Amino acid sequence: SINLAQHITALPCRAIKYRSMVKRQKEKQYQSTRELRASVRSDARGRERKLPFHCCALTLTPFQHPVCNASGIIFENAVIVPFLLKHKVDPVAGQTMSSNDLIKLNMEKDEEGRWECPVLNKPFSDHTKIVAIRNGSEASVYSWQAYKELNLKAKNMYDLILGHKFTKKDVIVLNDPNDDELNNKRDINNFHHIRNSRLIEASNPNANIQKSVTAMRVMEKLSSKKRTTETASSADPEKKKPKIGIITSEMVTGIQLTSGKTSGSFTSSSMAVSNTNESREATQEEILQAQFAVMRYRKRKGYVTLHTNMGNIGLELHCDIAPRTCTNFFGLAEAGRYDGSKFHRLIPSFMIQGGKGEPDRSFWGEPFVDEFDDRLKHDIEGTLSMANAGPKTNKRQFFLTFGPAPHLDRKHSVFGKIVDGIEILREMKKVRTGKKDRPIHEITIAKVSVLDNPVKEAEELEKTRLEKLILQDGETRKKKSTVALGRKQYVKETKNISLQTSKSSQIPVVGKYLPKSMQKSDKLETESRTSKSSRLPPPPKKTQFGDFSGW
Repeated sequence: SINLAQHITALPCRAIKYRSMVKRQKEKQYQSTRELRASVRSDARGRERKLPFHCCALTLTPFQHPVCNASGIIFENAVIVPFLLKHKVDPVAGQTMSSNDLIKLNMEKDEEGRWECPVLNKPFSDHTKIVAIRNGSEASVYSWQAYKELNLKAKNMYDLILGHKFTKKDVIVLNDPNDDELNNKRDINNFHHIRNSRLIEASNPNANIQKSVTAMRVMEKLSSKKRTTETASSADPEKKKPKIGIITSEMVTGIQLTSGKTSGSFTSSSMAVSNTNESREATQEEILQAQFAVMRYRKRKGYVTLHTNMGNIGLELHCDIAPRTCTNFFGLAEAGRYDGSKFHRLIPSFMIQGGKGEPDRSFWGEPFVDEFDDRLKHDIEGTLSMANAGPKTNKRQFFLTFGPAPHLDRKHSVFGKIVDGIEILREMKKVRTGKKDRPIHEITIAKVSVLDNPVKEAEELEKTRLEKLILQDGETRKKKSTVALGRKQYVKETKNISLQTSKSSQIPVVGKYLPKSMQKSDKLETESRTSKSSRLPPPPKKTQFGDFSGW
């Protein structure tokens, strides 16, 4: 009876506990996707987007040369000045503004590249109160803590670094997390150029493209170069004439290269059938190779004189052994690219290097390959060789050796030697050097005089020969172009025969590329197929080919 009474009294408590458990289960402990999206949208409408302290208010990217206005808004100097010259409006407040209203900020960075207070050496953050003490058109930037302790409390109204006297009106607050008015100004949503970006983009279609100063200079150079090229092409009507290509069979190298249409038609079903090997047009590199072959055949040396501030040096260039390197040197010398350049590197008892200049490019604009030959080595005093940064990186710099240097063989291209003025080279050897092996007393090349240029002669000979070939009759050139590997090709056109079965048999026609005169008649083919079969193979046919059906 006692247990029954306890059970009866416990029933209401269990019922209350069960109802409270059901109620808690109905209360969700999470947000649905719809509720989450709605809360994010409501927060985004009222959320401010405060500009970080280290970012420009116009580009919204980190600044490198900061300037500010009287309100304490910081900009990048290279960006805000062109903007004000064009629009004459404050990009943040929308009021009239000029470049004279800008204040240059003198700020310092720590070892990690962060802006810091020059007095406390503490890096600035978005939660740091920062002030600028103005002195005319410039201002020094400090943290509020340094200004408060060392200026306000000490009643010392002098700049902490520069030492000039100032008043409280000269103090500009750049960042204060507790100043609602300043934070409202630094809110990106309230920026004038953000709210009126469509009007600004309409006036300047390239305004949304962020360019550095270097990129803007490069673009200006490219546009001016393009205008110069267009003006020159319009002024010279001969350049508009189409050039006649030089086929490879006309080159002196004797290398005949075809267009590859015949081999392609045999191996590809998408190409039209062709049975003529036509020589293709020669590339610029192949034309240069032909010119170099002429220079090797003529076996002529070139001669130049280096007019330096210490005396003249006569050089002999091996145009017959290193024609490409000599062509580069002669081209740069005749263009005056070496005039006024310096010998910028001197290593005693080793070599002296020169020819450096702007632009640091070869005669063709691109680095060219090395030229090695066992007849040309770094084995004597006064050897002329090319300076490089590795294989196939020759440009315009060269060096003269003070003695044998066999460790440079097959690493640097030898293309000449001193034949006159070796005593001038020995005087250069005595010049003292400073940092990075630079001579203390400048050694300059005033001018390079070309005495004998076999490159020009070979170029003129090859040009004259090619002009004569180009002036030939069109039919003659066409016949030459249809010759490959020294043999005339069959040029008779053939009909496009599809691989269909003939009426007399079900054997496909395979030899469709052979001329009709070399094919058997249908009658002979029928007789050969209807002949009695034998255990022995038929005798070999010695006279002519069939259509390969018996193979």
